[in-house]
Amino acid sequence: MFNRHWGKDRRRFQRLLLNLTILYKVRTPEHLRQALGEKDIEATTIDLSTIGLAFISKHYIPVWSNLLLKFIFFGSGDSAAHIVKPVEVEAEVKTCLPYENEFRLGVCFKGLDEERRAQLSRFVGATNRPYKEF
Repeated sequence: MFNRHWGKDRRRFQRLLLNLTILYKVRTPEHLRQALGEKDIEATTIDLSTIGLAFISKHYIPVWSNLLLKFIFFGSGDSAAHIVKPVEVEAEVKTCLPYENEFRLGVCFKGLDEERRAQLSRFVGATNRPYKEF
């Protein structure tokens, strides 16, 4: 079947390509949570939007699994870089695809309050703005 949208990004929300270390824990399913333990698992993001993110993991995490994600944004003020309050958010796995010797997971944020959604929106929007020459 011919895909007339081939090569076009049809996402409704702006994505920011981002290489950021995150931590996650599996909440459900229970058997996977028990197998991986209660420790935080490190992963690296691919992209971020106001509704979710994609990351690379060493573990296969099935679709519909629930995760707890933790990450920190670094912002820049008038004079120096500063750390913005850490983000801790629930997420649901929407895709899990093989990627080289690891897995590429796409997750959707769940229960994100308006303050966090606004923080994400400002971060994604500010970082995606084109460079303006003076």
